[in-house]
Amino acid sequence: MNEAINQLVLQSLATKLTKSELESAQNEAFYQLATSELQVMNEVLEYDQALKELFEETKAKMQKGE
Repeated sequence: MNEAINQLVLQSLATKLTKSELESAQNEAFYQLATSELQVMNEVLEYDQALKELFEETKAKMQKGE
């Protein structure tokens, strides 16, 4: 009986660990993708000064609620 309980406990732990690690890996992938996209956007804004100024102007309008 004790062996059966131990086996069920191990199976449950393995399932929970697998789910947790999968979720963690997915979150890490989303984070890496978002970071990469933000880096490219920043590089574009640094490359084109007029675009950066337009971005800053639009951002200020949004913050003021215009």
